[in-house]
Formats: sequence, structure tokens, C-alpha cells
Amino acid sequence: MYYLWKEQYPKEERIRIKKEISGIISTLKNSVKKHRIDRNFARLEWIMDTTQKKLLSIANELLSRNKDSNTAKFILRTADKVTLFAELTTRGIQIPDNNNHVKNLMGIVGQRIKKNRQSWVDKNLEIMVNTIWQIIA
Repeated sequence: MYYLWKEQYPKEERIRIKKEISGIISTLKNSVKKHRIDRNFARLEWIMDTTQKKLLSIANELLSRNKDSNTAKFILRTADKVTLFAELTTRGIQIPDNNNHVKNLMGIVGQRIKKNRQSWVDKNLEIMVNTIWQIIA
């Protein structure tokens, strides 16, 4: 919302885009809950791909209006991270949603990784997630 406000989108447009993105993410969250139980990970991967495509579509819509849109750049930069919790579910790792304890642990582990001058490459990210998983399990 901040990027949209900063780019001076009308309030109605900001609300529309926010609702659209929230709906996309809510669908993914609900699908993860369902497919974690029924173990239909092929369907979940299809939903993850659909989520990515919808987010990229929104980013492209914003770029068509303004080629320097920071909102679109933010969506493009973070679209892969949005589906990370669903991808981890397919690997058997469950990340509880809306859990402040987990957020705090991720922050602590993230600070330690950055303090040791490590980067956020897949291997380090997997180490961080496994560490958090061991703490909360």
C-alpha cells in the first residue's frame, strides 16, 4: 500500500490492488492448509504457479501505466518469496501463518546470518528454516 500511495495512485485503485493481492495470497494459504492434509502436492504446485502468474500480471499492469513503478518492481522482486511457505510444505516443512513467535525467531536467525556476513542464498535460507523448525517443533 505504501508504494501505491507514494506513486499517488487514487485511493480506490490502491484498495482494488490490495484486495486483489490479498485474495491471491489468501487462496494460496487456504490451498496449503487443504493440500497439507490431502498430500496433493501436484495441485499445490499448480496453485503456486498460478499465484506467481497472477502477481506478475499485476506487476505488468502497473508497469504498463508507469515503466518506473516501484510497486511493480517490489512485486517482481518478492513474488518468489510469497510462495516460499507453500514450497516448504511440499518438502514436509510446515510454517505456521501469523505466528509472532516464529517471526521473532526468524528475525534472530536472520540477524545472526547477516552478522556472520552470510548471504540469503537458498542453502543459507534452508539452514535458517531448518533451525527455526527445530526450535518450534
